[in-house]
Amino acid sequence: MAHRKSIDFLLSFDYICSMQLSVSEYAQARGISRQRALAIINSGQVKAKRIGRSWAIDQVEVNQRPAISRPLSTKMARLLIAAMSSEHVELDAQERYFLDRYVGRLRSEASPLSLLHSWLRSRQLRVVDVAANPADIAEISSDVRVIASGISDDRAGISAARELEGYVAASALDGFLRDNLLLESDAPNIRLHMVEQLPAAPIPLGFVIADLIDWNRPREDGRAVELIEDIQWRR
Repeated sequence: MAHRKSIDFLLSFDYICSMQLSVSEYAQARGISRQRALAIINSGQVKAKRIGRSWAIDQVEVNQRPAISRPLSTKMARLLIAAMSSEHVELDAQERYFLDRYVGRLRSEASPLSLLHSWLRSRQLRVVDVAANPADIAEISSDVRVIASGISDDRAGISAARELEGYVAASALDGFLRDNLLLESDAPNIRLHMVEQLPAAPIPLGFVIADLIDWNRPREDGRAVELIEDIQWRR
């Protein structure tokens, strides 16, 4: 009987996690207008499926961290990431002016996570969530086409042996997915950040922090805050 109850619980849990919301239901759950919800969907900030003339949004999207500011330009996002990584980068006068402003605002924020989440969305082209056999994660992570980041980076200090997070170049993505038998899934254990040009390994710390923030989970948030507090900002 106990075994049967466990099965029933798991089936119920899977059902809850896979629930689909309408635009109006999503807007009500987030406390925003329907028009704002549609704008968020069209911008790609949440994952939604088109069903006929309507949208269906996964229940889990309700818990995604909302954006509070427009994303920085791709170039400025990379410069801020470099600053967060204590890297020395040659800047012209205008770049230094704006970067100093962003760093100053970031350092004065009581809780900078939402701000960084908003600003650094432009560091990537898109995020691809796929599923793999957990037993294959170690082999997949050794593929030279992916660079570990986020929960898979040692500096995160998070044990995620059954998950993988990393960056893949847009030109290599299809081959990487095909060769490793990876398919997009509603129950993924691999998160891939697709970028035009793959960063050098080990990936700069700023990417790790941004990726941790995007999970919007207490464990990742806590570690992101610790890493931000330890940043040695270069002038």
